[in-house]
Amino acid sequence: MADARLSETEKARRIQALVSGREVATAYNAHDNAGSAKDSRCASSAFCVSYSDKAQKILGCPHYRRKAKLLAPCCNEWVSCRFCHDESKQHTLNRFDVERMRCMRCLKEQPIGRRCVGCRLEMGRYYCHTCRLIDDGPDKHIFHCDRCGICLSGRRSDYYHCDVCDACVAVDARKKHSCKEKRLQCTCPICGEQLAGSALNIVQPSCEHLVHESCLNKHLEHSYKCPVCMASLCDTQSIFESIDCYMRLSVMPLEYKDKLSLVFCNDCHNRSEA
Repeated sequence: MADARLSETEKARRIQALVSGREVATAYNAHDNAGSAKDSRCASSAFCVSYSDKAQKILGCPHYRRKAKLLAPCCNEWVSCRFCHDESKQHTLNRFDVERMRCMRCLKEQPIGRRCVGCRLEMGRYYCHTCRLIDDGPDKHIFHCDRCGICLSGRRSDYYHCDVCDACVAVDARKKHSCKEKRLQCTCPICGEQLAGSALNIVQPSCEHLVHESCLNKHLEHSYKCPVCMASLCDTQSIFESIDCYMRLSVMPLEYKDKLSLVFCNDCHNRSEA
């Protein structure tokens, strides 16, 4: 029976795990079971300072530098960011629903904002009230696209908004960019995460199936084929030269010497005899 509590992201993750043969965790996180234990954890986590770099005493989490924690309205718990929340839950945090934050210096709870109303500390160099995004990365460039409706990593001048794809595309990729309606409304074919709103870089190989850049790099360590259409993701000349060399050195059994097979090329989509 379908579980109505599963988010679209979690559904995609489980489908991807089943297809790839990975183990799927079926038990819900203990935080999702309401009760007094959850309330006590919620109270204690509000005062738990987290770090982006503990050695350097830089506040935040593995995903962001920031000096505040956010109150997740979906489960009433304090979290460092929506990604930290989603990694530990079986549901997702809607960034636009966040209304409260807690300063990690003076511990004052307050409406989310750029500065703490208590100690006046700036929570981050970048703040977007629409996306409820706080980021204190010194070398990080972020901009908000009104047409995308979210904040994106990079300089605004380096991107343009494609109205067909309904997504921002790098200016450098304009000439080779192929448009497709709602292109980002899909999941990464490798990890199963929704591409729209993802914090990871997204690339478009020659076969035009979008994928996380980090996922693609890992995938290329053991395969040169697109997991969706099986087209080549890199220059395969050296690979097939090695295969040809092996075939020339191999002795073909007499019963197969004059046999021909009909083959289909995943790159050019043509059929031929070999």
